[in-house]
Amino acid sequence: MRSDEMRDAGALAGTALGELAEMARDVHKALAGRLFGLAGKRAAPIQLMHDGIAAVTYTSVRAGAKVLPVAAGMVAGALQDPAAESVHDVPRGRFVLGAINGFWGDRIAEKQPALASQMRMRLHNAPMRRVAANVAHDTDESVTGRIVVFAHGLCETDLCWSFSAEKRWGDRTATYGSMLRDHDGWTPVYLNFNAGLHISANGREFADQLEDLVHVWPVPVTEIALVGHSLGGLIARSAAHQADELGYDWTEPLRHIVGLGTPHLGAPLERFVNWGTHRMARLPETRPIAVWLNRRSVGIKDLRYGAVLEADWFDIDPDELLQDRCTPATLIPGVAYSMASATLSREPEGLFAHDLLVQHSSAHGIGTVRSIPFDTSRTYHLGGRKHHFDLLADPTVYEKLRNWLGGADGAGTSGEDTDATRRMNRHRPRRGRREQRAG
Repeated sequence: MRSDEMRDAGALAGTALGELAEMARDVHKALAGRLFGLAGKRAAPIQLMHDGIAAVTYTSVRAGAKVLPVAAGMVAGALQDPAAESVHDVPRGRFVLGAINGFWGDRIAEKQPALASQMRMRLHNAPMRRVAANVAHDTDESVTGRIVVFAHGLCETDLCWSFSAEKRWGDRTATYGSMLRDHDGWTPVYLNFNAGLHISANGREFADQLEDLVHVWPVPVTEIALVGHSLGGLIARSAAHQADELGYDWTEPLRHIVGLGTPHLGAPLERFVNWGTHRMARLPETRPIAVWLNRRSVGIKDLRYGAVLEADWFDIDPDELLQDRCTPATLIPGVAYSMASATLSREPEGLFAHDLLVQHSSAHGIGTVRSIPFDTSRTYHLGGRKHHFDLLADPTVYEKLRNWLGGADGAGTSGEDTDATRRMNRHRPRRGRREQRAG
């Protein structure tokens, strides 16, 4: 852990503990005020003494909670070896930071930048790279012209794709990507990013990095597939939409976008928290809890209705009790969109037609207010006590994924469809990235 990371870790811990102390203080104050109010004027002397003791106590606790971690971080940072490895490059450290950034990533990026996850890519057995030009060149792995990029979900990292791998495949390093490489010649690329930022911001950065990547790829890129788990599927859609509008070159070989448990129409838990904070804000006893919950990241708030474009959230108070105002993100012609869902129930209907976090209907873009016209023949339901993370490593999901990408049994985009797509793309007006920037 580098010295700047230690300092920022201390600052983050101090901020978090200080906010919890403030919340406890404000809840205590509200409860005490109500009880003393019921007791009437006779309790005034006792209330005065109580309030004085409470003020001194909470001021001391809050000061200690905020200052001590900061001081500890500064001291540890000063004593740290300047050549120490970054916490972002250590698997366990990246795992912890992925979870923290999911909850508070936008604030961390602003106030503790050393702990903010930067968007980076890697090949299967290669280290993370911040510069796209180094992804395929600083490695001994052979690459092909077929690139499949995997984007993780909220509070996850690039390492999530080996979740339960040893149990499922007998190899803890196996992923859908490594198997697609071995079976069908795809080159897997794994994306890591700060999931607490706006989905549209991550989508734009993803689009930029893919543009850089295809321009320096060692061999001609003939086919690109984007596979996203949960929030990662929204980022894939956002990146493709923005890249298409900007005329980026990588959209020409783009053939597939796959969402695994992706809340295209939003997640019920985020909607419930939004509704709950409004109810809690009505009472002084619960208002401090609502204030604390509203500090969750904008990445989480984007999941309320699946906001993939800047227009979906710009100039809107994210803590309003909002209805679905998301604008339709265009499905790019010539790109095959495939979606998979998991549910606790065997059938995709009823009370348990969800995977604990995402509803079946949302994962397939089926809604009452709006729907996304995904091809129903390219959807899959994994039912029967299956949860959100089962989609990361499941043999039947892998076979479906392989079929969708044109592997097993020759399914997916047919040769005729691919030729038609290439002809259509050839006639689509586009400007390269350099030309777009110059314009």
